[in-house]
Amino acid sequence: MPSMTRQTANLILYRQRAGLEVFLVTRSIELNFLGGYLAFAGGKVEPGDESIPLADGLDTETPELLGCAVRELFEETGILALRGATTAGDELKKLRLRLPGDAGAERFFSAMRESGARLEPGTFQEAIRLVTPRFSKRRYSSTFFLLETGDEPEILPGELAAGGWWAPSDALEKWRLGELLLAPPVIVILRQLENGIGPGTLESLRSSPETFEGSGLAIPWGPGIELLPFHCPPLPVTLPSSTFLAGARRFVIIDPAPTGKKEQEHLLAAIENRIAGGDRPEAIVLSHHHIDHVGAVNAVQERWSLPCWGHRRTAELLERSFDRELDEGDLIDLGDSPAGAAGWKLRCLFTPGHAEGHLAFFDERHRALLAGDLVSTLVSMYVGTPGGHLETYFRSLEKIRSLDIRLLYPSHGMPTLDARGLIDRTIEHRKKRIGQVLRKLEKGFHSVEEIAGEVYRDKADSRLRPLYERTTRAALEYLVEHEQAGKVAEDLYETG
Repeated sequence: MPSMTRQTANLILYRQRAGLEVFLVTRSIELNFLGGYLAFAGGKVEPGDESIPLADGLDTETPELLGCAVRELFEETGILALRGATTAGDELKKLRLRLPGDAGAERFFSAMRESGARLEPGTFQEAIRLVTPRFSKRRYSSTFFLLETGDEPEILPGELAAGGWWAPSDALEKWRLGELLLAPPVIVILRQLENGIGPGTLESLRSSPETFEGSGLAIPWGPGIELLPFHCPPLPVTLPSSTFLAGARRFVIIDPAPTGKKEQEHLLAAIENRIAGGDRPEAIVLSHHHIDHVGAVNAVQERWSLPCWGHRRTAELLERSFDRELDEGDLIDLGDSPAGAAGWKLRCLFTPGHAEGHLAFFDERHRALLAGDLVSTLVSMYVGTPGGHLETYFRSLEKIRSLDIRLLYPSHGMPTLDARGLIDRTIEHRKKRIGQVLRKLEKGFHSVEEIAGEVYRDKADSRLRPLYERTTRAALEYLVEHEQAGKVAEDLYETG
């Protein structure tokens, strides 16, 4: 589950050439958080950052953020934002190489203080602060500073793979074409810098909502895909369910999730923002029938009278009719892509197992899969009986594993570039649980309730006990189907 929020400082490093250019770094694909994406230089606040030497007249309540900005800028680009340093160039290079080690910040700022270096007032301009939504295991409160430079950054291999100067409009166009992976904060900031930095730029950036929750905004991610991770009781607040807006000038609303009034108002505001910009919603599309995926269907339909599409079995389980029934291979026409190319479509994949009518949606043009509840980057996905079926679930996972997926969007958790790895880990975990159930059965536990209590002994949340029992029942039924167990009565089993 998501951990505590950590502070980071990030540098919107820019220069003026024929027009505005910003410096973007490519994060190593090995990094757990946004590995492979283009981002601004920066990183986490570390002990010792608060010891940054400040010039007289520079008062700040957050010296640790300024220290982090200076240290990360120097570590990642070789640019020193302090003034007055008498340290020789070779010694600075040695300091840079030692920065990632233990007590690197303290050593660095001690050396800078001894050399007479200080951070002068006005060096950095605080521009925007953004907090990672709850759909991430790692959450950051990220402060972005503007810094104009005439120096040329130098990237050292490691956490960063590369770096380069970009006109904001060029980077956004490459992103719309699917040729660049831009971290969502970069997309948000570049959109505000497309027309350069003028008198109102800083004010505009600073007025941006700090948190996703309650902002009325969607989070841009891949080309033509925005997501909105909402708290959907009875799931805990740390396990939000995402609604997706898929499309450009024409878009569909996939899984309008929230049940709460505030979250529904947020979703409606995000759709209204798209409409105000000239986009048109075509339909509501459902991956399956679970409450954390359909909570706002009625609210959206009441506002815009949109048709609702989904699998026939989902309609039956919801006891409603669909305006269009979707099945394996059906295409959802999204019109022109974000880059203006015609014939952009989502292909429906019938992927039952988690739920009987489950659909996933594949954007073949951008190799992006909207996976619904097949996998999650936050938790192991629930497959319980009644309603779920493990053998069928494994077949659905193998189906999506065969696709050439660049970017996978789960309904619970952050999108991932490691689609195949996530699918493999999901299969491995679920089969490990089946093995645990079998071992408890072999030790003399026979009822679903007893076995669930043993297998999920480490799970403290009693509210989820019914889910653990349904998951255990599904594992026992799987063992029966594979002749490793036998059912002797309702919710009573023995070894096969």
